Amino acid sequence: MSKKVLITCAPPNPNGDLHLGHLSGPFMGADVLRRYLVARGVPVSYVAYTDDHSCYVPRRGTELGWDARTTAFRYTSRIEQTLALAGMLPDYYEHPHREPKHDSLVHEHFLQLWKNGVITEQELPTTYCRTCDGFIYEAYIRGRCRFCAAPSDGTYCEECGYPQEPGGVVDGHCVTCGGEPELRSAPRLVVPLAPFAERLSALYAESPWRKRVLEFCKGMIEHGLPVVPISREADYGIPVPLEGWEGHVLDTWFSGIFGYIAATAAHGTALGKPDEWQKVWKDQETELVHFIGFDCSFSHAVLWPALLLGLGDYITPKYVMSNEFYTLEGDKFSTSRGHAIWGFDFLREVPSDAVRLHLCLTAPEEAKTDFRLADFDRTVNTLLVGQLEDWAASVVSLLAQEHGSVVPGTDRADWPAAVRSLAEQLPEDMAGALEPDDFSLRGAASRLTDAVTRASEDLRQYRETPPAERPDAAAVLASHAELLGVVAAVSAPLMPVWSRHVGEQLGMAVTFDGVAWPEQGQALVPGGQHIAQGYRRLFQER
Repeated sequence: MSKKVLITCAPPNPNGDLHLGHLSGPFMGADVLRRYLVARGVPVSYVAYTDDHSCYVPRRGTELGWDARTTAFRYTSRIEQTLALAGMLPDYYEHPHREPKHDSLVHEHFLQLWKNGVITEQELPTTYCRTCDGFIYEAYIRGRCRFCAAPSDGTYCEECGYPQEPGGVVDGHCVTCGGEPELRSAPRLVVPLAPFAERLSALYAESPWRKRVLEFCKGMIEHGLPVVPISREADYGIPVPLEGWEGHVLDTWFSGIFGYIAATAAHGTALGKPDEWQKVWKDQETELVHFIGFDCSFSHAVLWPALLLGLGDYITPKYVMSNEFYTLEGDKFSTSRGHAIWGFDFLREVPSDAVRLHLCLTAPEEAKTDFRLADFDRTVNTLLVGQLEDWAASVVSLLAQEHGSVVPGTDRADWPAAVRSLAEQLPEDMAGALEPDDFSLRGAASRLTDAVTRASEDLRQYRETPPAERPDAAAVLASHAELLGVVAAVSAPLMPVWSRHVGEQLGMAVTFDGVAWPEQGQALVPGGQHIAQGYRRLFQER
């Protein structure tokens, strides 16, 4: 592992709240990896921000009768509240409109790229709406993807990930008036990516990214890297800092990488280290980890690495963790049709750890997956209530009844082999699913739940055995107390509230960051340890 890990999460548009589909992907993954690395003692920072300058913000504001700044402010606040309820807040969550450093760092890096010749000017065909009498981009044009024919807005296709500019979508219409736009030549600032093809190919050849992202990147190279427009005529966004380009703003798909840098800088400033961001972003031992939805592959895996290479001394992503779409009851989440479960509302009804575990179990890592309320109820009722908490309560109750709430001192060699093996192997198994090279929310969740199921069944059989025929009761209870401690420790990245709660009940060391990862051979709940008199449940049947 490197000296430091920097984690980012694709910035959401502050034009609505986060639904479970949003939470199931980058936010869940980034938070779990951060918590795991912290537990292992790895220096790690997780930074994020909202895309305040996105053109989706004024479009949504018009629908609501709000101005763009009000829209961004209100929805950024709601997004942050939802992340807090889910236990997914980053180490630093930057708000571009409130922190001038954001725009200044975007300008600083733009000008350096301009000086380096990475950014140039070109006349490009650009969609123009005659009725609205203006050029229209991204959120304001809708049609079909030029590559896969899926419905698409004007920038990147959600299905195949390919950029639609220059040239625009097929059969496009203006979102504002419904009219059919035409193509007109317009001056644009652009980044020609072809000069970076060889260096990007070398990056992809040595990158342990997920298969679909790598295939996408290699396909882009084979197809021929495009010229990417990075400016547009608009009155909302970060202005182009060049003379003669008044009335033009920078595309947030271009400036997004500098949003991550700005968030890192703001985090450092908050900690009294305003210049630390330069060390982080220019230290080749820093491992940069992006969590994204697949539809963000072009920006995070093609355009932004090229920009970082064009700057010279900056790191490029070590890992790009992508996910596919998460559907709801078999259909795509849809705000307009009201087909969504909003995190802000749902997380006030159910424990956050129940949501987190179910999202991990059903994470859309390599293929689309589905959230069904009946499946979630089974996770709560069968797994969390019927197995995890019944097992934990039984361990605590039996220790109270038979040993005065003191873990009996026994020789580990006398423990039941199955339970001893689980306690010794589970940390390694969980780590195998949480290390960045093979990171998998589903893998970690399945290993955890399998261990809980086996432990619950083992203790059930013990309790149903007549007392005269039971094995050494002290050894059984000591082994289950230790296994419960191990489960509490390794579940912390997935279920931080339950982990801390059980750790405290078992008398384990619980710090500000939660329960540390078990070291090999470490006794988490040793003989002689006093534990709580009774187990207090966190989950209830639905």
